[in-house]
Amino acid sequence: MLLVLAVFATIVARGEVIAVWPATAQLYALLGLPAMPSGSGLELGEVIPARTSDGLIVEGDITNAGNTARAVPRLRVALRDPNEKEIQFKIIDPPTARLGPGESAHFKTTFDNADETATVKVSFVHDSGALSSAQKSDPAATVSPKKN
Repeated sequence: MLLVLAVFATIVARGEVIAVWPATAQLYALLGLPAMPSGSGLELGEVIPARTSDGLIVEGDITNAGNTARAVPRLRVALRDPNEKEIQFKIIDPPTARLGPGESAHFKTTFDNADETATVKVSFVHDSGALSSAQKSDPAATVSPKKN
């Protein structure tokens, strides 16, 4: 009975298990159990785009809202036109590899010659390069730049 409970707990809490021991993600995948999406438990804080004479600076914060340390995935920073069509993007490395519970890290990137009408969308990237559906529709990470 104890073994059954232990197995059940490692399945239900696989996000925490993977956060503590990332190599277990492959084991879960072999068993047909999807790993928690990259960025799970992490939140993007206020994203601040600012225009400069050289282009566009995009910066913001990533916070671990969970109760275990988490690996921080790469970020996808995209520029969109007024019709929400993506016109340019960058994949950037995270400012730190891991965040402990309650910790935050600041990211910053620049775009040269960015379109004046562009809005900015920031999301986490899975190891495979794909975005999770929750991240694709996260409106809190979409903002319009301010002129300086």
